[in-house]
Amino acid sequence: MIKAFIIPLLFSQLCLAQEFTIKLNRKEYKIHEILSQYIQIESISGNEKNAGEWIKELCLQNGLHVTQMGSENGNFNLAASIRPLDSGLPNIIFLNHIDVVPVGDSVQWQYKPFSGRIEAGEVWGRGAFDNKGAAIVQLASVIQAGKTFKKSENLPYNITFLAVSCEETQCSGGAKYVADYYLKQLNPAVVIGEGPPGLKGIVDTDTSLSLFGISIAHKRAFWLKLELEVPTAGHGSTTPLSYSNRDMVIALNNVVSHEQPVEFTPINTHLLKDLGKLEKGIKAMALKHPHAYQGALVPKLREHPEVFSLLSNTITLTSIHSETDIINLIPGKTTALLDCRLLPNTNREDFLAYFKKQLNNDSIHVSVLYEMPPMHPSSDTTKFYKAMRDAIQYVYPEAAIMPIIMPNFNDVGVFRSKGIDCYSSFPIQLDLEHMKHIHNYNESLPIAPLMNGKLTYDKFIGSLMLYKE
Repeated sequence: MIKAFIIPLLFSQLCLAQEFTIKLNRKEYKIHEILSQYIQIESISGNEKNAGEWIKELCLQNGLHVTQMGSENGNFNLAASIRPLDSGLPNIIFLNHIDVVPVGDSVQWQYKPFSGRIEAGEVWGRGAFDNKGAAIVQLASVIQAGKTFKKSENLPYNITFLAVSCEETQCSGGAKYVADYYLKQLNPAVVIGEGPPGLKGIVDTDTSLSLFGISIAHKRAFWLKLELEVPTAGHGSTTPLSYSNRDMVIALNNVVSHEQPVEFTPINTHLLKDLGKLEKGIKAMALKHPHAYQGALVPKLREHPEVFSLLSNTITLTSIHSETDIINLIPGKTTALLDCRLLPNTNREDFLAYFKKQLNNDSIHVSVLYEMPPMHPSSDTTKFYKAMRDAIQYVYPEAAIMPIIMPNFNDVGVFRSKGIDCYSSFPIQLDLEHMKHIHNYNESLPIAPLMNGKLTYDKFIGSLMLYKE
């Protein structure tokens, strides 16, 4: 039932959104100014505490109820809510992570990677997009909700900003720790996590069309370590018939040179059909009927790894190492690391058997360093998905919006594996060039789209708070 008394209040808040500021130390700052300060606090995975303390103080100064859920580096987590968690309300949770990846060679950066420099209409620095930019936009909307519903009684939901550690390294702290020990206290109705922005240039027949994907599933991380020991004479002047580097390279070549088979699932088939509705001609026909046109479609999709990765399990060799770097010494042991990403329906045991068969070397010891738990995709028919879709459409009326699967994983998977509805979207428009700098040099985020991101989250929250089942 619509709560009529909230409508004018919510509308007035949305109208004032362009004047929105966040309080910190008795001063008022715009969203991008707060983001700049957040970036300046280094928080490479495992060293999140200083940045976590800063974001905690920011939440407290803006009237949110903070619950600490781990307070050390590698496990500094906090929930900041518009109502105390002990109110027991079902919770709309905005999930983000404090940690960032290392900067690499800082000389390669146009501006210092932790400068948070505001220049040319952008905020520069490590974490500008992943994930501090998205986090501050989320926080701005949660703070807005706290103001909007401050005097409201009988709210259907609590609204919570949940900041966690070590998402980038998937350690035992962070989201996993929170889900293991605080899930009942959080009482999540839905979790909104980091996801794709709106992108142009995806649809060939209309490169000006902005396409927003709402992630309802993601591939599972399945990280493997390979070890091979082959005792040999050590001098490189005489090449043995078999030695660890040679045998490992041959086995790895068997794997990485093999084209992974396509696997049509309900999610990626639906995605292809949705894309087909936006294209024209034979391409539209092939995308709308992927099974019938598989022979012609799959080779074309293989030319675009970012798309093909949604249709297959992937195996990427990320490291190979031997126990020596002396050029004339043959090592006795070689180690390799592989980043495998599995489609939601893939059985781990079946994949491992397939992988070992491709290696074709029983002497190689294969161990699983890390794997995400199996999980079912979230439904695109829930009121939460519809609310996010409608909010994006409201702010971006000309955009196309569709449910998608993501090739990368993030912490929403921890909650999705526990049966909680999870959706991922960062509802700002961004160009493909900016996407190239995520986890790379010169990461930055334009200032102009940030307010639209906040307005989208505002609309999402408002539509859910206006109705009570």
